[in-house]
Amino acid sequence: MDQSTMIDESEQSLEQSRRVEPTVSDKMKRTESAALKQKIINFIRDVQQNKMPFDSLPNIVQQKISDFEDEFQDLWKESDEYLRENGEAIEKLVMKPLCSKLISIDLVKDREIEFSMKAYSFVQAKHLEIDENIEKHKMFNQVVDLISKIDKVETPREKLNCIVNAGKQTSAIVNQMANNQPTGADNLLPVLIYATLKAQPQKAYSNILFISYYRSPKRITGEDEYYFTTYESTLQFIEKLDYHKLNINHQEFQDLSKERLDNIKNSQNELSQNGVFNMDAHQNYVNLQMIKMKIQDLQRKSKFYEQSKKYRLKFNQKQLNNINLNEIPDFYEEYQNLYKNLIEMQKDIHNLYDLTNEIIKESQSETKKQATRKFFGIL
Repeated sequence: MDQSTMIDESEQSLEQSRRVEPTVSDKMKRTESAALKQKIINFIRDVQQNKMPFDSLPNIVQQKISDFEDEFQDLWKESDEYLRENGEAIEKLVMKPLCSKLISIDLVKDREIEFSMKAYSFVQAKHLEIDENIEKHKMFNQVVDLISKIDKVETPREKLNCIVNAGKQTSAIVNQMANNQPTGADNLLPVLIYATLKAQPQKAYSNILFISYYRSPKRITGEDEYYFTTYESTLQFIEKLDYHKLNINHQEFQDLSKERLDNIKNSQNELSQNGVFNMDAHQNYVNLQMIKMKIQDLQRKSKFYEQSKKYRLKFNQKQLNNINLNEIPDFYEEYQNLYKNLIEMQKDIHNLYDLTNEIIKESQSETKKQATRKFFGIL
C-alpha cells in the first residue's frame, strides 16, 4: 500500500467522526488538497529513504507537521473550534506511516529495561507495599492491557493516550481502594510499577522518546503531562530496581533474583523472540547483567567503609597505646564489625571471580574468551 492510499484510508479520530462538516481525511481526498497531499507523501518518502539527518529528525518532523497544519488551514479556512482536531489528524497522517522507521530510538536502553522487567517479574504487591488484592480489582487488568497496547499503536498521540488512560484508571483504583481518602503520586506510582511489571512492554524507553520527540510540546500539557511524567518515573524505578526499593529482605531478594536470572539464562528464546538480537548476544547480555548486579551489591557494601570512616569509627585515628581500658569493649565490637564486613566482601569478590570465569568457560570460541577476559581485565 503506497502513502497516498494510507492517507486516504487513514482512520478518523473520534472527534473527526462526529463532525457534521467534511473531516480532514475527506478534504485531503479533494482536488484542492492535491498539492498538500503530495507534499506530505514526499516528506514521508524522504524520511523513509534516509534523506535527512537522523539526529535532526525530531525538529524537522515537528516543524513539517506544523507547516502542513498551517497550509491546510490556509487552504480550507476552518473555524477555530476545529484547529486542534485538525492538527491531531495531520500528525496522524504523517506519523502513522513513519512509526516503524522511527520507533527504535534507543535499543540498548530498551533492552536494559526489558531485562529488568523480566528479571524482577517475581515482585509481588506486598513488595511494593500495596494492597495484595490489587489484581482482583476489575480495572487492574485494563491498566495492564493499556500499557501493553503502547507497543501496538503507531502515533505519538495514541501511545500517549494509552499512558494517560492507564494513569487515570490507576488513580481510580487507588482512590477506590483508599475509600476515596486523599491520595497522590506516592500512592499512584507503586500500582503503576506493578502493572508495568505485569504488562512487560517492549521498547519501553523508545516509546517514551517517540512521544517526546514527535508529539508537539503544546499537546503534552496538564493531565497528559502529569501521567506521562509518572510513567517515565515508573520506568526509571524499574530500570534501577534493587532490594532497597522494595519491602523485602536482602536474602529473599537475592534468592528470587538468582532463580529468575537462571530461568532467563536457560531460556532459549525469551529475549530473542523479537529478532532484535541473536541468542549469543542474548546470552552475553544476561551474563553481563548478572555480573552487573553482583558488582552493584559490592558497591553498596563498600559504602559502609566510607560512611564508617567519617561517622562511625571511633578508633581509626587512635594509636593503640592511647586507648583507655574502659574503651576496650567498644574497640573490640568495632573490630568485629569491620572483620565481619571484610569477610563478606571477600566472599562476594570470590563469587564474582568464579562467575566471571564460568562465563569465560561458556564462551564458544577462543576469540570470545579473549574478548571476555580483556573486558574483565583478566588478560
